[in-house]
Amino acid sequence: MGAITPGVRLHDLPQGTVEERIRMAGELGFSCIQLPSKVLYKSMGINRLGLTRELADHLRAVLDEAGVSVAVFGCYKNLATPDCQQLMDNFAEYEACLNFAKMLGGCPVGTETGRPNVQNAVADDRMTDEALDAFAEGLKYVCTRAEAMGGQILIEPGWNETVNTPERCREVLERVPSSALGVIYDPVSLLHPSVVGEAQEITLRMLYLCGSKIRVLHAKDFEVVDNEDEAGWCDGTGSRLVCHGVGETGRYDFEPVVAWAAAANPGIPCVIENSTPATVKASRDMLLNMSSRMTRAHQVI
Repeated sequence: MGAITPGVRLHDLPQGTVEERIRMAGELGFSCIQLPSKVLYKSMGINRLGLTRELADHLRAVLDEAGVSVAVFGCYKNLATPDCQQLMDNFAEYEACLNFAKMLGGCPVGTETGRPNVQNAVADDRMTDEALDAFAEGLKYVCTRAEAMGGQILIEPGWNETVNTPERCREVLERVPSSALGVIYDPVSLLHPSVVGEAQEITLRMLYLCGSKIRVLHAKDFEVVDNEDEAGWCDGTGSRLVCHGVGETGRYDFEPVVAWAAAANPGIPCVIENSTPATVKASRDMLLNMSSRMTRAHQVI
C-alpha cells in the first residue's frame, strides 16, 4: 500500500456528466474522487429527494467499471447558521446525504465548518466562541444521526469559517466526541497571507492535535495576490490566497503531509483540489512520486 490513495475532485475535471467525469478520473489513473452533492444534483437534474437506491446502484456500477471509489460525498451546508428554519432544512440535507453515502458503499459525508450569520458571509463573527458553540451544536445533531445510520461525517477546517485553526479543530473534536466524526485536512485552507511563512508549523500543529481523526487529505497549492476586495481568504493585509492544484506554484510543500500519511495512515485518500484539466496530470504525478518516495523511506526506517 502506498502512502496515499490519489484522488480528484470531480468538478475540477473537464465538463461532462457525473458518469463521464467518473470515467475520466479512472482513465487519468485516480483511484478515488470527491463527489459533491451539488455536482450530482446539477448533472442529474435532482435535489435530495432524488438520492434514491436506484441512483446509488447506477453510480456504483459506473464507479466499479471505472475502478474508482468515492472518498467523500460532499454536503457543504452551514451548521452554524442562526436561521432555525434553514438549519432544519440543512439537517434534512445531511440525513439524505448520509443515507445516500451508505447506499453508495459507505463513503463518508464531508462538510465545511460554517459561519454564524444568515448570509453565510466571511466576517469577524466566525472567530468568536459563540460561532464555535453554534457549529458544535449543529454538528452534534448530525453526528447523532450519522451514528444511528452507521455513517461518517468529516469536517473540513478552513480559515474563512468557524473552525479556522488547528486548536479550534481540536476543541470541536473534544466537544463532539462522536465515533462517527472525522476530519478532512486541507493544509492550504488553514492559511492566509499573514501566516504563509508559518505554513509548515501550522501543518505540524494540525497533525499533532488532530492527526488521529484525519480520514481524508486535500492536496493543493496557492499564490498570494494583492486584491483582497475579491472573494477569497482575507485577513486585513490587502492580499488573499488563490488556490491551485498541488505542485502548481511551489508555495506549499506537501511532502511532510505525505510523510505523515506513510507513517500514520498509509493509503489515506488524498484528493487534488483546484487543479484544471491542463494541470491535473502534473499534480497527479507529483502526488504519486511523493507517495512512492515516502513509502520507500518509511519501509527503510
